[in-house]
Amino acid sequence: MTGPRLNNAAAPATRYSAMQIGLHWLVVVLVLSQWLTSGSIERTHNPLVPPSSTDLLLHAMHNYGGMTIGALMGLRLLMRIFRPVPPAGGLPPWQNAASMIVHWGLYASLLAQAATGFVASYLWNAVAPVHALLWNVTLALVLTHVAAAAFHAAKRDGVVDRMTPFS
Repeated sequence: MTGPRLNNAAAPATRYSAMQIGLHWLVVVLVLSQWLTSGSIERTHNPLVPPSSTDLLLHAMHNYGGMTIGALMGLRLLMRIFRPVPPAGGLPPWQNAASMIVHWGLYASLLAQAATGFVASYLWNAVAPVHALLWNVTLALVLTHVAAAAFHAAKRDGVVDRMTPFS
Protein backbone atom coordinates (compact mmCIF):
# COMPACT_ATOMS: atom_id res chain seq x y z
CA MET A 1 0.00 0.00 0.00
CA THR A 2 1.37 3.38 -0.93
CA GLY A 3 0.14 6.61 0.49
CA PRO A 4 1.12 10.22 0.20
CA ARG A 5 4.76 10.95 0.86
CA LEU A 6 5.42 12.52 4.20
CA ASN A 7 9.00 13.34 3.31
CA ASN A 8 9.65 14.85 -0.11
CA ALA A 9 13.43 14.70 0.32
CA ALA A 10 13.63 11.86 -2.20
CA ALA A 11 11.59 13.71 -4.80
CA PRO A 12 13.76 15.74 -7.19
CA ALA A 13 13.05 19.46 -7.30
CA THR A 14 11.23 20.63 -10.40
CA ARG A 15 11.48 24.33 -9.57
CA TYR A 16 14.43 26.38 -8.54
CA SER A 17 14.57 27.31 -4.86
CA ALA A 18 13.46 30.74 -3.68
CA MET A 19 17.11 31.63 -3.12
CA GLN A 20 18.10 30.52 -6.63
CA ILE A 21 15.21 32.53 -8.08
CA GLY A 22 16.10 35.58 -6.02
CA LEU A 23 19.77 35.40 -7.01
CA HIS A 24 18.81 35.01 -10.68
CA TRP A 25 16.71 38.17 -10.69
CA LEU A 26 19.21 40.12 -8.58
CA VAL A 27 21.94 39.29 -11.10
CA VAL A 28 19.60 40.36 -13.93
CA VAL A 29 19.17 43.78 -12.27
CA LEU A 30 22.91 44.08 -11.62
CA VAL A 31 23.83 43.15 -15.22
CA LEU A 32 21.42 45.85 -16.44
CA SER A 33 23.07 48.34 -14.09
CA GLN A 34 26.48 47.32 -15.46
CA TRP A 35 25.30 48.13 -18.96
CA LEU A 36 23.90 51.48 -17.82
CA THR A 37 27.10 52.47 -15.99
CA SER A 38 29.61 51.16 -18.53
CA GLY A 39 29.77 54.42 -20.49
CA SER A 40 31.35 56.14 -17.50
CA ILE A 41 34.46 53.95 -17.79
CA GLU A 42 35.70 55.55 -21.01
CA ARG A 43 34.82 59.03 -19.78
CA THR A 44 36.76 58.64 -16.52
CA HIS A 45 39.83 57.41 -18.41
CA ASN A 46 39.76 60.11 -21.10
CA PRO A 47 43.11 61.94 -20.86
CA LEU A 48 41.71 65.08 -22.52
CA VAL A 49 38.65 65.73 -20.35
CA PRO A 50 38.58 65.51 -16.56
CA PRO A 51 35.86 63.14 -15.32
CA SER A 52 32.76 64.54 -13.70
CA SER A 53 31.82 63.56 -10.17
CA THR A 54 28.83 61.69 -11.63
CA ASP A 55 31.10 59.66 -13.90
CA LEU A 56 33.39 58.84 -10.98
CA LEU A 57 30.37 57.62 -9.00
CA LEU A 58 29.08 55.56 -11.95
CA HIS A 59 32.57 54.11 -12.46
CA ALA A 60 32.70 53.04 -8.80
CA MET A 61 29.19 51.57 -9.05
CA HIS A 62 30.29 49.64 -12.14
CA ASN A 63 33.38 48.26 -10.39
CA TYR A 64 31.61 47.24 -7.20
CA GLY A 65 28.60 45.97 -9.13
CA GLY A 66 30.91 43.72 -11.16
CA MET A 67 32.53 42.33 -8.04
CA THR A 68 29.08 41.72 -6.57
CA ILE A 69 28.00 39.88 -9.73
CA GLY A 70 31.14 37.74 -9.51
CA ALA A 71 30.39 36.79 -5.91
CA LEU A 72 26.70 36.11 -6.62
CA MET A 73 27.54 34.02 -9.68
CA GLY A 74 29.97 31.99 -7.60
CA LEU A 75 27.15 31.39 -5.11
CA ARG A 76 24.72 30.53 -7.93
CA LEU A 77 27.24 28.07 -9.35
CA LEU A 78 27.61 26.35 -5.98
CA MET A 79 23.85 26.20 -5.56
CA ARG A 80 23.44 24.76 -9.05
CA ILE A 81 25.99 22.06 -8.25
CA PHE A 82 24.62 21.21 -4.80
CA ARG A 83 20.90 21.71 -5.52
CA PRO A 84 20.49 20.71 -9.14
CA VAL A 85 17.14 21.01 -10.83
CA PRO A 86 16.48 18.46 -13.57
CA PRO A 87 15.87 19.68 -17.11
CA ALA A 88 12.33 20.73 -17.87
CA GLY A 89 10.17 17.77 -18.76
CA GLY A 90 8.58 17.26 -22.13
CA LEU A 91 11.19 19.16 -24.13
CA PRO A 92 13.05 17.75 -27.12
CA PRO A 93 16.60 16.66 -26.21
CA TRP A 94 18.11 19.40 -28.38
CA GLN A 95 16.30 22.09 -26.34
CA ASN A 96 17.58 20.65 -23.07
CA ALA A 97 21.09 20.52 -24.56
CA ALA A 98 20.83 24.11 -25.82
CA SER A 99 19.56 25.22 -22.41
CA MET A 100 22.52 23.58 -20.69
CA ILE A 101 25.00 25.21 -23.09
CA VAL A 102 23.48 28.68 -22.69
CA HIS A 103 23.23 28.44 -18.90
CA TRP A 104 26.79 27.22 -18.39
CA GLY A 105 27.94 29.79 -20.96
CA LEU A 106 26.28 32.52 -18.92
CA TYR A 107 27.96 31.30 -15.74
CA ALA A 108 31.35 31.22 -17.46
CA SER A 109 30.99 34.57 -19.22
CA LEU A 110 29.72 36.44 -16.17
CA LEU A 111 32.43 34.99 -13.93
CA ALA A 112 35.07 35.77 -16.57
CA GLN A 113 33.74 39.31 -16.93
CA ALA A 114 33.90 39.84 -13.18
CA ALA A 115 37.45 38.50 -13.07
CA THR A 116 38.73 40.48 -16.06
CA GLY A 117 36.97 43.62 -14.85
CA PHE A 118 38.67 43.31 -11.47
CA VAL A 119 42.05 42.70 -13.08
CA ALA A 120 41.58 45.60 -15.53
CA SER A 121 40.54 47.98 -12.75
CA TYR A 122 43.04 47.08 -10.06
CA LEU A 123 45.93 45.07 -11.46
CA TRP A 124 46.57 45.28 -15.20
CA ASN A 125 44.57 47.50 -17.54
CA ALA A 126 45.78 45.59 -20.61
CA VAL A 127 42.99 43.02 -20.10
CA ALA A 128 40.29 45.69 -20.58
CA PRO A 129 39.77 44.69 -24.26
CA VAL A 130 39.16 41.08 -23.15
CA HIS A 131 36.63 42.37 -20.61
CA ALA A 132 34.87 44.33 -23.37
CA LEU A 133 34.92 41.32 -25.73
CA LEU A 134 33.38 39.15 -23.02
CA TRP A 135 30.50 41.63 -22.81
CA ASN A 136 29.65 40.77 -26.42
CA VAL A 137 29.68 37.06 -25.56
CA THR A 138 27.52 37.72 -22.49
CA LEU A 139 25.13 39.86 -24.53
CA ALA A 140 24.71 37.12 -27.16
CA LEU A 141 24.02 34.54 -24.44
CA VAL A 142 21.58 36.84 -22.62
CA LEU A 143 19.69 37.55 -25.84
CA THR A 144 19.51 33.82 -26.58
CA HIS A 145 18.31 33.15 -23.02
CA VAL A 146 15.64 35.88 -23.19
CA ALA A 147 14.45 34.69 -26.62
CA ALA A 148 14.13 31.12 -25.32
CA ALA A 149 12.26 32.36 -22.23
CA ALA A 150 9.88 34.34 -24.44
CA PHE A 151 9.34 31.26 -26.62
CA HIS A 152 8.52 29.11 -23.59
CA ALA A 153 6.33 31.82 -22.06
CA ALA A 154 4.33 32.00 -25.30
CA LYS A 155 4.00 28.20 -25.36
CA ARG A 156 2.95 28.19 -21.68
CA ASP A 157 4.80 24.93 -21.22
CA GLY A 158 5.83 25.60 -17.61
CA VAL A 159 9.52 26.20 -18.30
CA VAL A 160 9.41 29.88 -17.32
CA ASP A 161 7.37 29.10 -14.21
CA ARG A 162 10.38 27.28 -12.77
CA MET A 163 12.25 30.60 -12.39
CA THR A 164 9.45 33.07 -11.67
CA PRO A 165 8.98 34.07 -8.05
CA PHE A 166 5.18 33.87 -7.86
CA SER A 167 4.32 30.74 -9.86
